[in-house]
Amino acid sequence: MSGLKTTTLFNEKYCEVRYDEENKIVIARWKGFLTLEQITTGCKVVNDTIKNNKLTLHISDQSLLKVLSKEAQEFLTGTWFGQVDKLVLKKIAILVAEDIFAQASVNKVNMLSKYNELQMNTVQTEEQCYFWLKQ
Repeated sequence: MSGLKTTTLFNEKYCEVRYDEENKIVIARWKGFLTLEQITTGCKVVNDTIKNNKLTLHISDQSLLKVLSKEAQEFLTGTWFGQVDKLVLKKIAILVAEDIFAQASVNKVNMLSKYNELQMNTVQTEEQCYFWLKQ
């Protein structure tokens, strides 16, 4: 779906956050081995974008992710999901990593996360992310 028009809001070697204004979707592409500081910085940009634009849809592109540190996993399960639960976010499409160890990290985070109305789905392509989010 690289043909979609998005605005880059944040771009570092570990994370790129883009906004698809037409479809009202915030997209975060996570890259490599993430530290707690990197994940909290990227998540703050995502949260601010959700809040400022009243977004309900998010794509977490983890196709280039290697491994989440234990601290990063604990932040996501203990803090981040609680933060987005208070926002208007309703659906997160997760584009899964090719790396089997990264998939294991992500699956652990998703299993440990407690959320009320938030729906999450893991998919293989960006096209599938858009399709599921728009259902």
